[in-house]
Amino acid sequence: MTSKEIWIFAEYRDHEVASVTLAMLSEACKLAKQINGKTCVCLMGDKVREYLPLLQEHGVEKVYLLERDIFERYSLSVYVIALQKLIVKYDPLIMMFGATSYGSELAPRIAARLKLLCITEMKRIWASGENLVIAKSCYDDKIYQNFDFRPERTVVVTVSPGDMDGEKGDRAGELEIVNETIHMEIDRTRTRTLKSIRGDPKRINLEEADLIVAGGKGIGKERTIIEDLANILGASIGGTRPLVDDGTIQFERQIGITGRSVSPKLLITCGISGAREFTAGIEKARLIIAINTDAKAPILKFAHLGAIGDLHKIIPLIIARVRNHKENTKRGQHQ
Repeated sequence: MTSKEIWIFAEYRDHEVASVTLAMLSEACKLAKQINGKTCVCLMGDKVREYLPLLQEHGVEKVYLLERDIFERYSLSVYVIALQKLIVKYDPLIMMFGATSYGSELAPRIAARLKLLCITEMKRIWASGENLVIAKSCYDDKIYQNFDFRPERTVVVTVSPGDMDGEKGDRAGELEIVNETIHMEIDRTRTRTLKSIRGDPKRINLEEADLIVAGGKGIGKERTIIEDLANILGASIGGTRPLVDDGTIQFERQIGITGRSVSPKLLITCGISGAREFTAGIEKARLIIAINTDAKAPILKFAHLGAIGDLHKIIPLIIARVRNHKENTKRGQHQ
């Protein structure tokens, strides 16, 4: 029989905990209350104790800490072996991963090695008596399917970035830290990570993007203008259904109820009126700037900051200001 510990694999990049990790913690805290369980995190890396206060603020009660130089860089084979050993040793109820580039390859491999149930694209999880109910998306997020079962062994799940609310759980009391030492021969691992290269914003999944420029029908015929803004900001491009229909963006870049739910640090909407079909997919964005000619457009009530005017005049000004800032910063570094 499994324990009542709910485990989260903590992701961090550029010295910042990934938003999907905090969102999963919110869901884990809710489930822990229902089953009288405990919210736990697996934190791997070298010198990663700086993340402990933030994790505790989001309701973490226990941290399994693997702090060695071997974990400094993400390595599939190294991380799989380490997490596999931890799961066998402690037998948690749930092991949750973000459906990111890391989690999407870790979760199925660990589940396959240990012959565990693996459910991908989880949307929600809750207790029903002694059973667990997991809702997951199917048919490209068109419908949800519920799995109602009594877990006898650890269940491995992945959660899409942007699908959960990310609200802080109740602040935990004293944080319990379990320092784990796992013996591993690095020479026997199949792969080694020598260097990490930031993904091209135009290719990464929108759910993982920190910066997004989204276009709507209001951008008119000169559609390259949102590409120009995205390029100068290093942002990903998204949009509404009309841009998908005319081939400006691919379906995978559509935001909204019938598209993707996103949670970027910054979202700039260009020529988007703000129908509910679209705004349902941006509710978790941290900062929304809307550019629209219509002062009564619904998006302006939804956004944190609005610019009313012709986007074909406003965006070139933004591009010029950002370019000047970059040049001045670069010039200052060389002086």
